[in-house]
Amino acid sequence: MATVIVYHDVKDGNHWAKAWKKSPGSRHEMFAKIGVKARTFRDEQNPNTTGLILDIPDMDKFQTFMASDEAKQAMKEDGLDVKSLHTLKEFTL
Repeated sequence: MATVIVYHDVKDGNHWAKAWKKSPGSRHEMFAKIGVKARTFRDEQNPNTTGLILDIPDMDKFQTFMASDEAKQAMKEDGLDVKSLHTLKEFTL
């Protein structure tokens, strides 16, 4: 199990947050299809800066999914600024 922090800017933080509201068709449901659990965050001073903590059971499956048309479409719909995307993977020494 890998734990990853992802943060990025979006065009509209409220729109992005609605996509993550737990309901049918939500981003939580989309990620659950590949076993990924997500926690969502927004900067209180700038709600267009958003982030996730992801628990990823299979990193190869996750990377394949993120390269899929479905994931690319979701990022586009959510107004994600791909250039601002940063990923931090947990490690131990």
